[in-house]
Amino acid sequence: MMSCLSAYKTVLALIVVVSLAGFPQPGFAAERQLPPVDATLYATTPTPLQPAECGQCHTGQFQNLKNSGGKHRFSCQECHEVFHAYNPRKNNYDDLMPLCAMCHGQQHGSVQIDCINCHQNPHAPLLVPAMDRLAKACADCHSGPASELKKFPSAHTEQACQSCHHEKHGYIPNCSECHDGHYTGQPIESCMTCHERVHAPLRINFPLNVNVQSCGGCHDKVYSKWQGTQSKHGQVVCTKCHQAHGKIPSCAECHGEPHNKKQMELFPNCLTCHIDVHDLPVKEKK
Repeated sequence: MMSCLSAYKTVLALIVVVSLAGFPQPGFAAERQLPPVDATLYATTPTPLQPAECGQCHTGQFQNLKNSGGKHRFSCQECHEVFHAYNPRKNNYDDLMPLCAMCHGQQHGSVQIDCINCHQNPHAPLLVPAMDRLAKACADCHSGPASELKKFPSAHTEQACQSCHHEKHGYIPNCSECHDGHYTGQPIESCMTCHERVHAPLRINFPLNVNVQSCGGCHDKVYSKWQGTQSKHGQVVCTKCHQAHGKIPSCAECHGEPHNKKQMELFPNCLTCHIDVHDLPVKEKK
């Protein structure tokens, strides 16, 4: 009986050996013929990749730098000293990415130090979206406008910054986005002739060269009289007398005392006789 069992084990072992003979064993590579040596492949010293070559694979980053890179448009290797070394097992992405502090200090002071909070795309650093989370931080950098809005209250003071600067950080809106002109066809650039400070719009400047149609936009009745008068006041622009918005000058500022002392005492109010400064009575021509 033992002799039969021993013979059986021997036959079984031979079957296993024969079955595995045509297969590579685990842990060993199958033999392959090595390619021929070509030393010319390594005969030259390679040059560093240029941005256009990086852009062949990293097309999005390349286009961002091309269109909106600002001062970041230099060689990729200036920031990316180590690249193509990401290992998913190590999850070392953050270790490979350059830090803003490698080149930049605290550009916006010690308050705003989370660069990526605003500059979300380092390949397009100037494209800062005007997000709600930036609204409370505007004054940290733009203290001048914030101070003016507070010091000189107006309807602009009641608006959030992103109401006007809405498309992106640094966007300067056109006055006509919210306001109609003082007269039909008023050129947009003329707004700043009087409203020099948009964050203090009620501090109005009146240069002598202002287009008086602007005045007529609100003061239409007076403007109509002034346009039709035959008196010499019709040749004087509004801002010559009204040097500040709402200022009512006295006649003496231009005319002094044009009559004798006795007459001036009898009629201290010039308009007793001259009636309407915007349409003075004139002598009829004979």
